[in-house]
Amino acid sequence: MEQTVLGITRWVALTLWRDGGQRGARRNAWKAMVDDSQRSRERAEVEAALRVMADRPATAAAATQG
Repeated sequence: MEQTVLGITRWVALTLWRDGGQRGARRNAWKAMVDDSQRSRERAEVEAALRVMADRPATAAAATQG
C-alpha cells in the first residue's frame, strides 16, 4: 500500500508540477482567447445585421414618400 501511495505521489509530482502548471495555464489562456474571438465575431455579425434591418424601413419609407 505504501508503494502505491508513493507511486501515485511521484506520478502527480511529475505530471502536474513538472512544468509549474504552465502548460495548463497556456492551454486555458489559448481557449479563452479563442472563445473571446468567437464571441466578438458573433457580436459584430449581429450588430451588422441589426444595422441593415434598421436601415431597411428608413429607405423603404423614403422611397414611398419621394
